Amino acid sequence: MLVIAGATLAITGVLSITALVVQLLWYDPACQPVAAWSFTGACGVLRLLVLLMLPTLAVGLVLVVRGLVLRRREHAG
Repeated sequence: MLVIAGATLAITGVLSITALVVQLLWYDPACQPVAAWSFTGACGVLRLLVLLMLPTLAVGLVLVVRGLVLRRREHAG
């Protein structure tokens, strides 16, 4: 169950971050630099959303690892 939930969260995080980065790259006028600590304007909001999606990705990866460890312990014991 943890593996499924974690994989779902990780996939959601990856897809969301990818979509936001693509929007940053294709935004007109261009967001230069793409990676910056400025969170003002439309480019800044996109950067902030990328940062806010990182915990979703991290939690998903942690759940996948935790689920795999638990599954391995069940099969070993």
